[in-house]
Formats: sequence, structure tokens, C-alpha cells
Amino acid sequence: MGFGIPGRGASISFGRKGLCYTMTLRAVLLGLLTAAFISGYAHLNDFVVHNGRFISDLMPVAVFGTLVFFLLIINPLLKKLKESWVLTAQELGVIIALALIACSVPSYGVVQCIPTSIMLPFHFQRMRPGWAQADVTSMAPKRMMPTITGDEEQVLNGYVMGLGEADQHISFTQIPWSAWSETLWFWLPLLLSITIAAMGLAVVFHKQWSKHEQLPYPITRFAHALLPGKGEARSRVFQSKLFWIGFGVIFAIGLNNYLCRWFPRALIPVRTYLDFSPLARLFPILVDGHGLRLLRPRILFTVVGLAYFLASDVSFSMAVGPFIFCTVAGILSKYGVVLRTGHHQSVKIEAFLFTGGYTGIVLMSLYTGRHYYWNVLKRSLGLRASDEVGDYAAWAMRVFLTGTLAFVVQLVVIGLDWQLAVLYTALALIIFCAVSRTIAETGAFYIGTEVFPGAIIWGFMGATALGPSTMLIMFLVTVILLVGPGWAPMPFMVQSLKLADDVDVKVSRVANLAVITLLLSTAIALPMILYWQYDRGALLASGGWPRYAATFPFENMVEIQHRLTAQGTLELSESLSGWRRFLHIAPTGPAVTAFFVALTLSIGIAVGRLRFAKWPFHPVMFVFLGGSQALTLSASFGLGWIIKSLVSKYGGEKSYAAVKPLMIGIIAGDMLAKFVPMVAGTVYYFVTGDPP
Repeated sequence: MGFGIPGRGASISFGRKGLCYTMTLRAVLLGLLTAAFISGYAHLNDFVVHNGRFISDLMPVAVFGTLVFFLLIINPLLKKLKESWVLTAQELGVIIALALIACSVPSYGVVQCIPTSIMLPFHFQRMRPGWAQADVTSMAPKRMMPTITGDEEQVLNGYVMGLGEADQHISFTQIPWSAWSETLWFWLPLLLSITIAAMGLAVVFHKQWSKHEQLPYPITRFAHALLPGKGEARSRVFQSKLFWIGFGVIFAIGLNNYLCRWFPRALIPVRTYLDFSPLARLFPILVDGHGLRLLRPRILFTVVGLAYFLASDVSFSMAVGPFIFCTVAGILSKYGVVLRTGHHQSVKIEAFLFTGGYTGIVLMSLYTGRHYYWNVLKRSLGLRASDEVGDYAAWAMRVFLTGTLAFVVQLVVIGLDWQLAVLYTALALIIFCAVSRTIAETGAFYIGTEVFPGAIIWGFMGATALGPSTMLIMFLVTVILLVGPGWAPMPFMVQSLKLADDVDVKVSRVANLAVITLLLSTAIALPMILYWQYDRGALLASGGWPRYAATFPFENMVEIQHRLTAQGTLELSESLSGWRRFLHIAPTGPAVTAFFVALTLSIGIAVGRLRFAKWPFHPVMFVFLGGSQALTLSASFGLGWIIKSLVSKYGGEKSYAAVKPLMIGIIAGDMLAKFVPMVAGTVYYFVTGDPP
């Protein structure tokens, strides 16, 4: 399945044609090899080498740190050895684009959460009397869970505790593949269908976002600024003194702080945070709204650099948004209205605020590009449309529609009513679109979410209307598909497409290769994850967040069953189906109210941006509100906004442009400073056998 015209868009040719460079075979092979390495090594790095997260966020050091190192050292060396060995900007653009797609696969975006979410519940059921009494794992459709009957010692206990002994690793044949085959044949087509659909949607959005709206894509802009010109080994930005000043200072700070871990008595760390927490007693409302971390701001140099390239309202909103939210939350808490309660898949007001904000952002995005999207849709259906619609966009829309339909059909087959399957799919796509729009517009690479479709539908309809079995299906899909949308393929895809476009490589060809990369990475990453979890044990070789998230669906089942039994509506809830469910809707009032409040505010702020030239706010604040990521990023966006404002005010456009190399150097220095520990830790592990 691809996005180009059959027989033409998927081909690879050589040389240059018109204004678009075609891909060299070298670039494609290196891109696929890089993707294969990322897919195979990521889990080893995270849970065996213990070297920090290999794919930390939407601006992975594994990609951008490597790029900085390559352009500083390797490419100039290749030029000295033989000029034809030098990788061009077009080749590097293709390699980075495919590497970014691969980054989503071994992380939360595609496969990492599959094993823990469907196997660990059997282990937890043995340890939790409430689960065992209700036999909650038996409530899930058979195809959604692995088969552990027969050799439970190897299938379940081997997964939890590990089959390896000391330094003796297991072989791939010791993994009980038969226990996993049936459930993986369900999960992989389900996940790949919605993933490829979302990637197709990214291609549809590309022209509108990059050309018509001219979104900044700050991360892609940084990467493109480093790429070499024709006949060069690296960009001319490396010749700027300001670049080297920014690079040198930030790299020195990062390297010094890393070496302090090894030589704590010889070196003094440079603090990258400020501590105003003693002032907390002066801001009790902010603290009551969970804003204490705002008084201990951390400076993220990469975020400061990226913020310099953004519109002022974006950076300002990212800086002050958490203060506004936490203050409002603190005031409401005085009146008994608590926004943050329960776990992530429970019905809580905060989650509905996020959902309303996400929905508003997506609706305004669709409204802004309505003419173009409508023409793409008509063209994809074979109807006459505007000439501005390229063939690749029409094919991408067909891929999106086909993948979305396949996802809905699979949800229906496994047990959801088609109405609920459509609602669930719409919410999932809203999440992907909002996160992708955020990375294109802000470069805020650290994105979490409180939007879990199963819980949102629960809040709108009530437990009686849905029933435990239906809700369990939605909860299970959520903890695998949407537990970390900040690592989803779609936001990586929008960056890949923009970079390809910037280096004059055809978007359709990169899109086709992206699908191949996704399939290749999935085929490598999932077996490697299962291997290391059966070798070391899933309690050691898996992340705390996926293990915790694996409890959500079944904790909810115990709670919902008890509640419906007490209300005498359990049998009724299981007998409802189709449109009859909507006759028994019982919305959670405060949560639904919160949704519409956030939706209204989000759309209102977006309209204000369109109507008023000096409007200070941007709806992107609703992607973060007062969550952990917002508290982490706030100060750095604020510092970037202050620097840009001062330079623009007192130096004008000329000074603003002159300072750009400094900011690029700051980002590059930070990336390389994080890349060095990654390489050093890996070398240390393979030399000594011990984690760094």
C-alpha cells in the first residue's frame, strides 16, 4: 500500500529531474538500514544496556544527535577520502525521514505496549484477589489475549521472570511463539491499518500545512539548516562564529554534567534549573492547582533554540498556559471541583478538558484548509477537482479512507457496535492530528496526553449504555494504540515529509518508502521486544508506564462490574447493542461540561488569531494545559520568547536573522551533548558487560 501512482510513484530513479531530486539507491539502503538498526537496538538500549530512552521523544537524539556528529566529523572526512562518498543534502534528508518513521515503532507508538498490555494482566490476576474473583482476563475476546493454557510455566512465568540464566541468553526458538501467534494476527493488522491511515492523512495535510499555512516546522528547519549545500560536506552555518559560540557553550555544559557522574569529586555540575520553591507559600492557589513545579523551572536548551523560530503567540502560550491552568485549577479546588482524579483511563474532568481542546484544534485546522481538503477528497473519489491537488494527495486520501475503514471493520468484528467503532476511530484520529499539528507548529517534542477514547466515550455515555465487555475492548485497544501518542508514527511522518520537501525530494516517494519502513521496523522490533522480555523477564525488560497502563482496563472492569451489579443494571448493560445503547445514555455532567468549555475556548482563541493581528494566545496550550509536559517545557519556551522579543524589538529583522546561527548552534550543541553519553554508555556496556 503506497501513496504514489501505481507503477510510477513507488519507483526509484537516479539523477535529477526538473526541480526535484530523485533518490539514490545509496540513500534508500542507508535509510532502511538505519531504520532496521533503530528497530532492533532500541529495546536493548532501554532495558538491557540501561542507557536512557533511545527514542526519548519526537526529536530523538538517536537521529538528530547522530546527524550533528555525522556532519561535524564523518561527512568532512569522507570528502577528504573521496568526494563521491560524501552524502548530499537530498540523501541525508531521505535517511533522516526513514529513520524518523522507524523511531515510532519500537517505542510507545506501535509495538512496545503490545506484549505487556496483554500478557501481564494474567500475572496481575494471580496477585490481585479482586481480579481473580471476577476472572477479568476471561472477559476479553479470545483473540485479544495470548494463549497460556498448556505450558503456563514457559508462556507466562517465563515472560514475567525471564528464561535466561545469569549471562546465558536464550535462543529465539525458546520463545513460545505459538502462544502469541493468534493474538498477534489480530493486533498487528489492527494497528497497522490505523497507522497507515494516519500516515496517509499526514500526506494529505502536508501541502496545506507547509505551503498554504506555512507552519514553521522548527525541528525540520533545524535539521535542514545543518544539511550541506551542493558540493559541500556540511552547511555554511558551520562557518558562523555565533554558531560555534552557541554550540561550544551548550556542549561544554552538557559534557561537563555528564562527566560529573563519573568524576563527582573532580568536577562541579552546572545547574540547568532555578529553584523558587521557597516562594510557594506566596502562591498557594498555584500550588493547589498542582503547579509547584513551575516554581522550579528547568532550562531545556533545545526548546529555547526552537522557540526562537516560532511565532510569538505560540511561545508565549506555551510559557504562560500552565500558569493559567494551574491557577484556575487551584481556584476550582477551593470550591470542591477537582480536575485531576483517578488514573488515566478513568472519567475525570481534566481528560475532558484535553479532549475538548484537541477537538477544537482539529476542527479549526480542517476549517482553515477546507477548500483544499474537499478538493483532495473529490479527486480521490474520481470526481473533478482543482488542479492544485496532486496525484500523490489523492492516493494518500484513498489510503487514509481504506485504512480507516479497515480499522473500523476490525473493531466491529472483535465485538464493538459499528457506531462505537466509528466514535472510537474518530477520537483516535483527533489525537493523532492534534499531536501532529503541534509538532509542526511548535516543535514541542515532548507530548503526553490525557485523552483516552474509551474513557471519553464512557464519560459521554455511561457504563450502563456501554456494558463491561464493550468497554474492555476499547480500553485494551487504547493501552496499546494510544498510551503514548507523542511517539505515534503520524507526527514523525509530518516531519519526514517536510524535510523531504525542503531538500527537493518527491513527497510521494518518501511516503511510499515510509510504509515499507513501517513494515520492516515492525517485523524487527516486535520479535526483539519479545526476545529480551523472555530473556530478562518483562518486569525488568519493560517500561514502568506500559506495565502500569496494562492494569487500567481490568481495574476498570472490576469497578464497573461492582457498580452495575449494585445498581441492578449489569444484565441490561450486556444486553444492549446498536442504537439501543443511546436510549440509556447517562453522561457524567461535569466531565461533559468541561469538554464543551475547552472546545469553545479552543475555537475562540483560534478565531481570535485569525481576527486580531496582535492576539497573544494560541490554542496549542490546550494540547498541554497543566500536564507534566507543560510544566517541563514552560520556562524554556518563555526564555526563547523573551530572547526573540528583545532581539526583534531592539535589533530589528536584521539582528533577528543574524542571531539564528547562535540558536542553531545551541540546539546542535545540546543534541551532541546528549549523543555522547548514549555512545559512551553503549561502548561501556559491551566492553564491561555492566550498565553504565
